[in-house]
Amino acid sequence: MNLARRFLSFASLNALFCFLLPVQAQNLQVTRYPDKVIKLIVAKPPGGLDDNIARILQPSLQKLLGTTVIVENIGGAQGIIGTQALIRAEPDGYRLMVMNIRQQFQAGAVMDKAPYDLGKDITPIITFASTRGAVIVHPSIPGNDLVDVLEFAKANPNKVHYGTTGVGSSSHLYMHLAAQQIGAQMLAVPYKGGGPGSLALASGDIQVFYTDWGTALSTARMGRGVRIIAQTGPGRAKEAPDIPLFPEPIRKLFSPSSIALIGPRGIDSGIVEKIANAIKQVVAQSDVAEQLRKVGAEPHINDATWFRSEIDELTTNWGPTARAIQAQIDGKTTGVQAK
Repeated sequence: MNLARRFLSFASLNALFCFLLPVQAQNLQVTRYPDKVIKLIVAKPPGGLDDNIARILQPSLQKLLGTTVIVENIGGAQGIIGTQALIRAEPDGYRLMVMNIRQQFQAGAVMDKAPYDLGKDITPIITFASTRGAVIVHPSIPGNDLVDVLEFAKANPNKVHYGTTGVGSSSHLYMHLAAQQIGAQMLAVPYKGGGPGSLALASGDIQVFYTDWGTALSTARMGRGVRIIAQTGPGRAKEAPDIPLFPEPIRKLFSPSSIALIGPRGIDSGIVEKIANAIKQVVAQSDVAEQLRKVGAEPHINDATWFRSEIDELTTNWGPTARAIQAQIDGKTTGVQAK
């Protein structure tokens, strides 16, 4: 009897040890984090808004966390390839992603079968900025605001070319929707990113381009008569108070998107908290906040709950709209033609 009791006692202790061992290892992982290189995925080519934001955060984040932080550009398929790389990564906090929530939701929403579910396949860490976009035009196009430009396009069907960063991108869907509101027909020309698109506009290969605020400002500063005719946001930017907001009823469709830091599904909550706190401290630095504003990202801290609420809002309100527009672009109904 004593032998049986001893055996059961040993078995219980062994089971307890087997249970506690992974818990202790996990706690140790959280305590030591970070103790190796952190990679920040940008699912776009270098030079765009997401890339600029990641590179603004990188030096301060690296200093604060006491480890090397590398920006890793994985472009292609409207950010889908980079997002898939993030989802497949180990959930240890060493591979993260700077993500434009609306753009990445949109990239999946317009596909017949989305390759990921942003509500399930990732760990939202923190939302830390909102973006501002703008429409820039070549001097060959007359008009002082977006309505003027679209009316010109309406009077000259398929004579105006607008740049996109790919089929289904914000620059594609937004301009298609804006043209549809007026009854204009324009030709869409795809480019690999905001940088190539803005250069094409400056050289006159295209006449209209919707892009992020930083790219719009830098393109306008190049001269050559390029001008910004509309901007997104609840109010006009301090550095450009003379540029009008998007006209109603288009304005609500061009609402700012949030920029978030995410990881693969399953990251320990202790690591998530460490990363979120680090981002809060970095964005609170005045020089970092100013750099973010210059590229069109307004510092705006929100937690993972906000992230999920934005995904829910996009799923309900923007997803059906994006798919309907994409169907028109694909030629299932009349719409903007692709060049």
